[in-house]
Amino acid sequence: MTKSRYFRPGDLIIYGALLLIFVMGTLIGAGELGQGGTAAVITQDGREIRRIDLEQVEEPYEFRVENADGQYNIIRVEPGRIRVTEASCPDKVDVKQGWISKANQSIVCLPNRLVIRIEAEGPGADDGIDGIAF
Repeated sequence: MTKSRYFRPGDLIIYGALLLIFVMGTLIGAGELGQGGTAAVITQDGREIRRIDLEQVEEPYEFRVENADGQYNIIRVEPGRIRVTEASCPDKVDVKQGWISKANQSIVCLPNRLVIRIEAEGPGADDGIDGIAF
């Protein structure tokens, strides 16, 4: 039997270290590690109407957002996440969206001109990087 010229036992350590670096970079880039917290920013007609620190929420609650035309959205907030549970819009895309909890996720209700977006807060949250590049 001849030994392979392409694989040495020490290569396994190098490949393992590279895999670990890749996984850690992916987790940090996806916001799973190293992120301070998240805030839900709710805007209507382009104006911020509410900002909720999702990490500070202790008990679930709901509130209603209504526009000048009487159209509404009911928003549910739970620790670490937010969603629209009911809306007066015809297509209900915002309701079907479900829960959001990670930075850069959003829920949009075009008929009611409502946007809920998750922003990262804390150290390194506003560094302008949306991915990892090597």
